[in-house]
This record gives sequence, C-alpha cells and structure tokens, in this order.
Amino acid sequence: MSDEVKLSLFQKISAVMRDVEYLSKDDKVEFNNTKYKAISEEKVTATVRASLIKHGLIVIPVEQIHTKSGNLSTVDVKYKIIDIDTGDFEIIVSSGTGADTQDKGVGKAMTYSYKYLFLRTFAIPTGEDPDKVSSAELDDKQRKREEEAKKPPAALRAKWKMLSGGKIHGFDDWVVQQTKKGWSYSDMEQALLTRLDEKKAEEEAANA
Repeated sequence: MSDEVKLSLFQKISAVMRDVEYLSKDDKVEFNNTKYKAISEEKVTATVRASLIKHGLIVIPVEQIHTKSGNLSTVDVKYKIIDIDTGDFEIIVSSGTGADTQDKGVGKAMTYSYKYLFLRTFAIPTGEDPDKVSSAELDDKQRKREEEAKKPPAALRAKWKMLSGGKIHGFDDWVVQQTKKGWSYSDMEQALLTRLDEKKAEEEAANA
C-alpha cells in the first residue's frame, strides 16, 4: 500500500499559488499619447497551465451567458476546476468585456474572462492595474461614436441640396426642428424624397 499522501483540491490550488507568485507585464498598449504595459492572456495561460498540469488540475467552462450593448460584448462564465485524482471540483466564475465593431467581441470577452479567472483565483499580482487607462480609451471611442451618430448622414444632406438648388442654408435648423418632433434621420430622408417627387411632378405638369 502506498504511503503517498494525496493533496486535497484546495491544497492543490494553494500549491499553484505558491508556484506562480508574480507575473510581470509583457505587452505594450498605446492610445494617443498614453502608453502603458499590460500582461497578455498568452503569458498568464501558459504559466498557470504548467502548474495546473504539474498538480493534476483542469479548468473547463461549463456555462456561459453573453450580452451585447453597442460594440461591447460581455460574457459571464462559470468554470469548473477539477482535481483529476479525486474528481473533486469547485465552480468558479469570471466575467469579461470585449470591444469590437465586427464579430470578435465575444471572443475578446472570453479571452479577458479566462485571463482574469486565473489571476483572481490564484491571487497572482501583476503590478499597477491598467484598467483605468483601458476604460478611458473605451469611453473616448464611445464618445466619438455617439458624436458621429448625431451628425446627419451625407445622403440626407444631398437630398436637401437637390431641393434647394445646391444650397445647404437652413439644413441644420430644419434637422433640429424635425429631431424635436421625434423624427429619425430615416424619417427626414423619406420626407425629402416625398418632396422631391412632388417637385418633379409639379415641374412636369408645368411643362406639359
């Protein structure tokens, strides 16, 4: 009979914490005049993975919910950390948010969630937290998108010029007035199209 003492799940988690006491940042992030260092998911996963294998632990996602607001995707994930020797496990949770204008937001959010799952579960310090800078970057992008969305589309402006003989005078005031009425840019464009059709009909009738 073997005299080997088997560690419990929590003892193995503690052993991983002893193995990975600190992770230095290995990535650089630049935004306008702001530059800061960050730690990559690759470094976190590679370092923790080696210790997990060493101590017989595996981590798998078992449940995930994701939501999207604008270009921000958020995932809330439940992971199961399992002791392969005993089958004992604990459920641990993590969340992540990823910004992307295309279809990669969820993937970025999952990467963020996975990285911080390891950093928080095993209490791994990385130095100064760059999240405040990251938030400032996202806020700036969101502000620019909102400002851009407030601008009337070029097609609407073009139809106004067609009606006014190439002039743009009065366009901004007209847009403000229609906005106060609750009109969307689509509503305004449809109104101008209707007026263009009426104008065309009037000109044809006058020339008949």
